[in-house]
Amino acid sequence: MGEFFVYSFFFGTLLFLFPIFVDADLYLDAYENRGWFSISLYHCLRLFGGYAEVRGEGLVFHLSKKKAVILPYGEMSNAKKKFEVTKGFQPVRFHQLLEIGGARDARSVVFAALFSAVSGAAYSVLHEKYEALSFRNTAILHQGACLKGSIRISAAMNILVLGMALTKKIMEDFLKWMKKRKSTAS
Repeated sequence: MGEFFVYSFFFGTLLFLFPIFVDADLYLDAYENRGWFSISLYHCLRLFGGYAEVRGEGLVFHLSKKKAVILPYGEMSNAKKKFEVTKGFQPVRFHQLLEIGGARDARSVVFAALFSAVSGAAYSVLHEKYEALSFRNTAILHQGACLKGSIRISAAMNILVLGMALTKKIMEDFLKWMKKRKSTAS
């Protein structure tokens, strides 16, 4: 009977500390005015995905054939505040690819070189904070007209960190509710 508790404690602790990898894949095509996205666990268990496009009223995210969400341009600054990333999410991979048309045009070559230089400088800054970050940057020049981009981002976390982030968020909302309740009561 005592062995059961020892084993369950060991496996429970291991489960809380076991890393979970979340992958985000993004693909943008400027000529089609669309961007496809996918969020998955361990790059094989897809959580959700779809595509987004720019319209007159804002960004439209198509999550399925019948479900779409509109993010108006005016609310984009407020949406950034809602998605706070905690320190427990460790970026592991950032791979990007840019495909540019006009291989014989000097402006396209300069743009590809500038893109590579800026990305390399950004990586050197990020590498100071996240030493395990895998970074890959590629620029491809095509003969025809195209402007496409692909990004793969991976982050590692564990259930303990997710629980702490959720607890922090619940406590912040509870404190806001209490302050609001106090101000309306008096």
